[in-house]
Amino acid sequence: MGFNKEKSPVKLPSFDLTDKVCIITGGTKGLGYGIVMAFAAAGAKVVITSRHQDDCDKVANEVISYGGEALGVATDVQDKEQIEALIDKTVEKFGRLDIMVNNAGVAITKKIIDVDEKDYDTVMNSNLKSVYFGSQAAARQIIKQNEAGQGFGGKIINMCSIGGIKGNNGVATYGSSKAGAINLTKSLAWELARYGITANAICPGYVITEINRSQLEGTEFGDKQLKNIPLRRFGTVDEVAALALFIASDSCNMLDGEAIICDMGATLGGNV
Repeated sequence: MGFNKEKSPVKLPSFDLTDKVCIITGGTKGLGYGIVMAFAAAGAKVVITSRHQDDCDKVANEVISYGGEALGVATDVQDKEQIEALIDKTVEKFGRLDIMVNNAGVAITKKIIDVDEKDYDTVMNSNLKSVYFGSQAAARQIIKQNEAGQGFGGKIINMCSIGGIKGNNGVATYGSSKAGAINLTKSLAWELARYGITANAICPGYVITEINRSQLEGTEFGDKQLKNIPLRRFGTVDEVAALALFIASDSCNMLDGEAIICDMGATLGGNV
């Protein structure tokens, strides 16, 4: 017969996001694309950003073809005014905002002594400034909804990295930006808790995407990285998207201000 779930003394987790409105920056490829599809499959109305409108429309139309609701909005997340316009367009289309996923970012591989100011500004503006003002704009909208009696609370999810937790060779600017985003996440959690808004960070290790597959699979570099990973494998987009879905859902309302490491054990330390 099987276990009678309706009579269970413990409430089973649900990852239903029906009627939730979610923004995913950098949502046209890689981890962002995976999160878009996971959220849409869970019933969310998704807003997808990248720098190029054609790319945004392509993913939005894909979601719609599967029976979901989506909007593509070209946005340069380094620009505060464009971030604010993104929030406005989201509310104009779907009436509200519930979940903000700050995923867009870049990395430049250079030694510290070789990084110039342009490199520094590009990485910091993409990975930290965008998260700061994306979170600010999202929080203001959610607080406005609270005050208007349109529900209470929301979620901010910041895609960070284990690069923000440990030292790095050749990507110090990237690591610094992610460390800043992790600390920002904790400060957001403190300040926004009174409004029912939680803020959490996801910190992946190496995850195979179409962008890095040729660098990691079957290469000397990839084999070297695997030797430092206890599970001897790289992560997948599906796994990170599932974690983001858990955090976004009502099954994860207790978690706040956390930097969740998902790196197959890479930061455990020591030789394995």
